Amino acid sequence: MSWDSLALLILALSGALSLLLSQARDVMTKTAEVIHAWREIRQSLRAEGRSQSQQDPPHD
Repeated sequence: MSWDSLALLILALSGALSLLLSQARDVMTKTAEVIHAWREIRQSLRAEGRSQSQQDPPHD
């Protein structure tokens, strides 16, 4: 293996690793956003359920 091939291999591996790490970061960021949005939806539904139960009198 010549020095040129070795240099190209190192550049290719570092580029691939950089791409992999940036993609992993994007996935983790989007996952965190989805989890946050899901929590907001659940809190909103719970608050909506409480407000409806307080507004509607029980029917006998």
